[in-house]
Amino acid sequence: MGRHIAFVNAPTVGEVYPTLPIVTELIRRGHRVSYATVAARAEAVAATGATVLPYLSGLPAESNRDLRRPERADYITTVREAFLDEARATLPQLAPYFRDDRPDLMVFGMQSLAGRLIAIGEQLPAVQFQSFQAANEHWSIARHLGLTVTPRPGMPEHQVQLDTFAAAHGVDPDAVRAFQPLAQLLLYPRFMQFRAETFSGRHHFTGPCTGPRPFQARWTPPDPGRPVVLVSLGTVYNRLPGFYRTCVEAFTGSPWQAVLAVGERTDPAELGPLPANVTVAATVPQLDVLAHAAAFVTHAGMGGILEAIHAGVPMLTVPQTPEQEVNAQRVAELGAGHPLAPTATAAALRTAVENLTTDQGVRQALTRLQTELRAYPGTPLAAALIESALP
Repeated sequence: MGRHIAFVNAPTVGEVYPTLPIVTELIRRGHRVSYATVAARAEAVAATGATVLPYLSGLPAESNRDLRRPERADYITTVREAFLDEARATLPQLAPYFRDDRPDLMVFGMQSLAGRLIAIGEQLPAVQFQSFQAANEHWSIARHLGLTVTPRPGMPEHQVQLDTFAAAHGVDPDAVRAFQPLAQLLLYPRFMQFRAETFSGRHHFTGPCTGPRPFQARWTPPDPGRPVVLVSLGTVYNRLPGFYRTCVEAFTGSPWQAVLAVGERTDPAELGPLPANVTVAATVPQLDVLAHAAAFVTHAGMGGILEAIHAGVPMLTVPQTPEQEVNAQRVAELGAGHPLAPTATAAALRTAVENLTTDQGVRQALTRLQTELRAYPGTPLAAALIESALP
């Protein structure tokens, strides 16, 4: 008999998309899934068959051109503050859903403090998932990069703010500190995790969870005779019109067919006249484009990296955040791509793409990684682990 499983997640593409095949599989197995998300993700979530629980996010919209990338030294503090503010905005909206229709299991994203607090406050069994490299007492992004995490002047430290917020909503701060989900799903392969040997027990490397995206239009190359290069810097810190103009210049007059996914923060008109072999769009069906691509210029988000490896596409990495920095380092260590300086000239970018696609070492590494990646169970394992946590 099916059970009620609730998903609460951060509203970004990089967090939502990896969970959609899992939701589809749980529904196929007979469970009822309710998924809290924002209007921009509602169509994608509804396509799985889940019930959409709508809420308004306090995070900047993907069309917000005023969003600026934090200074590197302040990044982790800024992100912690942003997701605590998100919990302040969303917990009052989400908690009534689960009091009125109590789930048998809460599945929440690592960045969703509201989901965690609801699970603790309502004493729900819970599973946590994340799509970026995990931390433990042996390794973290901050320690790896030598970043110091300090509160802002005049602000209490993050733990004090969290304790105060939890107590204000009737959740014992000691219970928050002691809380351990029944399982932690890492939606990527073990080979992408630094110090992977130190993660065990509740941590499960499921590998990528991918599947059809019926909410996206299909894509085929306009000119099948040209090699395809995809450029995408994700959906958050992607307002970089100067970089995109460099890409247009790099591939103008070349044999390449360039596809630039510039996000909603950049107006394609800012890039100037486009040659026939360069396509610019806010978003593209990335799985379809990678199926035809010979190279991928990427911000090194975990989802894009895994999709590229699955398709056997070498990468030039241009990370925008610390978690993307460590991903890019891992890609380079594994031999699946090369770093690209964000200040690269058009000539340097085009040369880097050409060198990347003729690098036999990269080709051999990708073949090995692709085989290893495709051996991961992915969605069936993630669904089975969630089912095993049901009371």
